[in-house]
Amino acid sequence: MFVPTTFFASGNWPGPYACLRIREISLTWAVLLPDQTMRYVDFGMKEYWDAVSIDWKVLALQNLLEHSGDKPGTHELRRSNGEVYGIALMHPDGIGPSRLLLRDKLSAIFPGGYQVALPEMSCAYAFSVTLEKKELATVQNLVDNCYKKGTRPLAPGIYAPDDLLPEIEPS
Repeated sequence: MFVPTTFFASGNWPGPYACLRIREISLTWAVLLPDQTMRYVDFGMKEYWDAVSIDWKVLALQNLLEHSGDKPGTHELRRSNGEVYGIALMHPDGIGPSRLLLRDKLSAIFPGGYQVALPEMSCAYAFSVTLEKKELATVQNLVDNCYKKGTRPLAPGIYAPDDLLPEIEPS
């Protein structure tokens, strides 16, 4: 899941993480638990999975894919002709932005390319790179409002999908 890079500033984060090309955002892992709760993966969990040869990073992505269903988004922004130009990722599990890691699904929705925004830890957007001026204004307004009024702000910008790739090898 995506978290503010400031989570790791003190050097005492209890588990693995990866710094991303977007300086404000990093990636860490969590286990979803009952009643919409979660637990961040700690080094003890990582060491155990490594010891029993579980490729936990691959498994995490597979679990996310299975947990997400057919569509990565929860809401769609459509043109008058019905074409989707944007989607919101605001899932009840609170890790909607993690679905931005499902690049194949997003590329299928936006075959001409897409951009992303992660204004809040539980809300993200993906949208076409070919937005009309009015559509871009709609998306920018959504991103700005979510970042300014959200309970857990993440990053105010609009980014390329490759900006979500690790800057360095994950720990």
